[in-house]
Amino acid sequence: MLLLRRDKEPLRGKWTGVGGKTEFSEEPLESCLREVKEETGLDIEPKLAGIITTINKAEASKWFLFVYVADGYSGDLKQSSEGFLEWVNEEKLYEKDLVFIRVSLPYVLHRERKGIITGKIIHDGREVLGCILRDEEKILLKMPK
Repeated sequence: MLLLRRDKEPLRGKWTGVGGKTEFSEEPLESCLREVKEETGLDIEPKLAGIITTINKAEASKWFLFVYVADGYSGDLKQSSEGFLEWVNEEKLYEKDLVFIRVSLPYVLHRERKGIITGKIIHDGREVLGCILRDEEKILLKMPK
């Protein structure tokens, strides 16, 4: 998985996926393709894997994350002005300071998931305070229980 250690706020110094804000004239897929190209130099064929609401209680902010996965890419990786890019294998993935995406990754990356993952993650910028994630059939994770 390609991760970005952010050099800018929000989440400066934390590891996250590549992405950014959707521009006024874009829909989420167009935004994904543009952000990946701008931040990495790579072209991908993404598939929607999740729509997750993140709520940062410390900053009183809420974001809707359209989470895409891609099995391959073309082009040459270039370092990003947003932060440091690193390919990380699955065994080392959870050694990184992933903040709130840590709870959703096992479900989003699971190849046999039923449809897209939806839900919300409530956090304070440092730790997860609560979450609920579901697929088409059932609740996958609920914190606190």
